[in-house]
Amino acid sequence: ARSGAVAGLCPTTEANLGDGLFDLPRWRSHGGAWGVGSDSHVCVNAAEELLMLEYSQRLATRQRNVCATPAQPSVATAMTLAAVAGGAQASGRPVAGLQAGQSADFVVLDPNHTALAGLDAADQLSAHVFASHRSNAVAQVITAGQERVAQGRHPLHDEAAAAFVAARSQLLTP
Repeated sequence: ARSGAVAGLCPTTEANLGDGLFDLPRWRSHGGAWGVGSDSHVCVNAAEELLMLEYSQRLATRQRNVCATPAQPSVATAMTLAAVAGGAQASGRPVAGLQAGQSADFVVLDPNHTALAGLDAADQLSAHVFASHRSNAVAQVITAGQERVAQGRHPLHDEAAAAFVAARSQLLTP
């Protein structure tokens, strides 16, 4: 942490492989930055990675809301902000919010998704992280001002799914 390194965490993969639990409270106490990612081993869902991270910390510490901070008591918001800051640092991309000169990168949640419907906007991120249960509450993704996901689907979704099925079939064929 003191070196300025960013810990790249893939909690679902770490759980699947039995790699153990990352000591996030200790890392943070030394000012360590962190982000979440995926190696596609188990999932490619950032909300699920955050859920697994918080739940693993709860199991390790026997406390709730481990990833909350005094400045941000909402666990999902605190984790999202920390993961974005760590990811930005690791990729060398400054992130300063919505202001001139910044890349327009953001995610829009679907307020009509079952896990989010009827909630105040302030509670929707928490519902997305802790209640979407492997479903997709992401409606839109914008990176560098360009829409990459629309109505919850990437334009290459069908092509990627077909390639996955073909690759899996090849691996399973004797």
